[in-house]
Amino acid sequence: MSRRTIVLVALLVSLVCSCGGPRATGTVDAGTAGYSVTLENCGRTVTVKAPPRRAVSINQPASELLLALGLADRMAGTASWSDDVRPDLAADNAKVPVLSRDFPSFERVLTEKPDFVYATFDWSFTDQGVAPRDRFERLGVPTYQSSSECGGQDAAQQRALTLDDLYAEISDIAKVFGVTERGDKLVSTLRARMATATSGLKADDVTLMWWYAGTRTPYIAGCCGAPGIITTAVGAHNAFADNRQLWPEISWEAILQRDPDVLVLADLTRGKDGDSVADKIKFLETDPAASKLKAVRERRWIVLPASAMDPSLRNVDAMETVASGLRSFGLGGKS
Repeated sequence: MSRRTIVLVALLVSLVCSCGGPRATGTVDAGTAGYSVTLENCGRTVTVKAPPRRAVSINQPASELLLALGLADRMAGTASWSDDVRPDLAADNAKVPVLSRDFPSFERVLTEKPDFVYATFDWSFTDQGVAPRDRFERLGVPTYQSSSECGGQDAAQQRALTLDDLYAEISDIAKVFGVTERGDKLVSTLRARMATATSGLKADDVTLMWWYAGTRTPYIAGCCGAPGIITTAVGAHNAFADNRQLWPEISWEAILQRDPDVLVLADLTRGKDGDSVADKIKFLETDPAASKLKAVRERRWIVLPASAMDPSLRNVDAMETVASGLRSFGLGGKS
């Protein structure tokens, strides 16, 4: 038996036999005695027999949702961050160990003795990410994946995501942790912010193009992901809403043909070509095709952190930023 196998077996035995490590001090809603929650999630039936005390979250949206629900003291670790944490969550986030800025190994996650693993993206629950969900569930560790990623990022999407999908995920997670009142309050707050941001906005004749990454053939938002949620909320149109992929590669010739009114640019921090907003703007201003776009000639672009383009709490932040940007360009009614 290899040393790696011995270590893994030891971890599995430790996980199964452990009493669960130190207990967190966070409270749950009244009425959790005899607690058991069963949810349907991405084609799986997930049963959680006790409110998690040692949750591990994979991907920034999942981590920030747990933090927003006030669950830092019930988190054993986070992983896979694309941006800095939201400023309002920074203090709580500092209390939670970061297992990896990228994907931790399956063994690394098990060292934290998790009683719940929550990930946003389908890739996280693969051998190339952390591990398939089955590997956790065989050890009695329930898992949850954002419903926005049930079909996978590369698949043709069957329907467009809506804000109700985001709100449903918040409700699911709050129910799992026994903090339904917090979940309800968070949803109410997000609904109110969205209504305020979009009140009086008139953008039905405006087309937006969402550029995530890449330069030669950039990744542009198709119909059905978070950019679609935000575009619909502000009353505008997505220039590539007819594409059923979440992030298809689109040629600059095709982009120039549609000539969107406003560009929404993701600012990524991972350092690849075309990731940063500085790289994107430099390309727009110097490329022979991209520089012909009316949005470039008139410098009509809106910058968002990359994580705001994933289905997450940050979608409401993005709505506020996009709505404000449209008004500043004179495209959304009164500023």
